[in-house]
Amino acid sequence: MKYTDICTLDAQGRIVIPTKMRKTLNLMNQDALEAELSGREIHLRKRGELLVDTRGLSALLTILYNSSRHTVALCSDTQVICAAGGFLPDGTPVSEELSVHINAEKESFLDMSRPIYLTSRPGTPVAALFPVRTKKPLALAVLSEKPLTEVETGCARLVAATITHEFQESP
Repeated sequence: MKYTDICTLDAQGRIVIPTKMRKTLNLMNQDALEAELSGREIHLRKRGELLVDTRGLSALLTILYNSSRHTVALCSDTQVICAAGGFLPDGTPVSEELSVHINAEKESFLDMSRPIYLTSRPGTPVAALFPVRTKKPLALAVLSEKPLTEVETGCARLVAATITHEFQESP
């Protein structure tokens, strides 16, 4: 979704983020936002819920993507934490349908005749979810038009287990 609005800067350098944008990103009072200066543009994004090294996660997801050629994403029940193989920026909100599956915290091979999508916009459906065991529900989502092969399933399980181990090792 592309949405543009005019915001006015007050004397203390504050702006009001329009309601439509706050609702779309599920922004609440006291949520942390990350501000990035890029040339003459300021980019704001909702700060990830988990303080993790996304470079390490990205490397693991890239390995899985390179072996399966399916877009993969590590997701919380509200947003994409990290992704490989497709344009899914960190912080992208996940669909409500997918959130229910992530909160179930179990391995799921989704019914391809009733697709569930990663975001609220249709695209490539989620073929399978692999839980990542942490304090907060996380899942490794693999997007595919077809069911995963045994090798792809095994690789995804291994990456999910590795990510789980990494979270347990983090301070």
